[in-house]
Amino acid sequence: MKIFVIPRENNNPYQSILYKEMESLGVQVEYGCALTPSETLNQLLLPLETLARRITGTRLAHIHWTYGFEVYGSSRYPFLRTASQALFYLWLWTVRISGMRLVWTAHNVLPIGARFVDDIEARRRLVAASDLVIAHSGATLAELAELGIVPRKSVVIPHGPYQVVNEQEHARVPVPTSGPRKFLFFGMVSEYKGIDTLLAAFAALPLGLEAELAVVGECREPALEASLRELARRSTQRVELRLERVPEAEVSELLAGADAMVLPYRQSTTSGSALLALSHGRPLIVPDLPGLAELPDEAVMRYDRTVGGLTNALADVVNADDGVLAKMSSAGYAYCASLSWESIARKTLDEMNQTL
Repeated sequence: MKIFVIPRENNNPYQSILYKEMESLGVQVEYGCALTPSETLNQLLLPLETLARRITGTRLAHIHWTYGFEVYGSSRYPFLRTASQALFYLWLWTVRISGMRLVWTAHNVLPIGARFVDDIEARRRLVAASDLVIAHSGATLAELAELGIVPRKSVVIPHGPYQVVNEQEHARVPVPTSGPRKFLFFGMVSEYKGIDTLLAAFAALPLGLEAELAVVGECREPALEASLRELARRSTQRVELRLERVPEAEVSELLAGADAMVLPYRQSTTSGSALLALSHGRPLIVPDLPGLAELPDEAVMRYDRTVGGLTNALADVVNADDGVLAKMSSAGYAYCASLSWESIARKTLDEMNQTL
């Protein structure tokens, strides 16, 4: 089977891990919209590229995200989002007339940040054009249904862990030491990730509690970066901001140095960062969002999405005894060990074959 994939995401290992497993099952993966060094030219050529792929034997297109259809400058000039949406609709129409089957993996119910002039209508068109919608949790399909968007065929296939530490190489179990409790946020730093909420909640910890916070990850929004640096500067607690991309080789060491991971998202359908933390045995603090409900309760501490609720959760982890954190750590390892990328790839391929 040949699969035509849109887009290729180099900053997220989901595709590379999934397709590596699928290629071992005989699948040939072809990434689209990369014929030339020019992103704009690639967008304009995409309909013709799609037709050419179909003529040469590709029967299925697999779309993950829609940001690849954004016309250059649309983030600064919103009127260009109309052109972006038209380009997206043209591609959907091209897929249909070519006879390809279309599969959408719904990593997010709606795009993070406006992509088109009407993102809900664009989602409705995408789902209507899709022969199969893959969701990572039932919450995703429920949220789509709340918008009046119901796929004619859907399946829930869980997101796999990005890295599972070898059983003989487990990171240390997070237990109290003579130093402060160390909290970590790790991942792309964007407005919806709620880092400002985390900094406010951390600053509100009682002064008698010893704790440190590190926020690590690339931030591509200058205004947000400036705001976060100001919040960190005013904090009475110890805060480190490392707003840069971390080399993959350093990620395990970074997680091993933390006692708990904090992901204060304002919205989320699924989280690779959460699974990354659990695969390293890091207890998680997350808001009680529906998209995170399937994370194991034994490894996760949830709060009510308020600053005060997050402060209380942070304090509970600081005050937690060795046994509580050790159990959370073990539960995280066990959960991720139950998620096999091989089985995820086989399930995905089975569903695609049924679609064909």
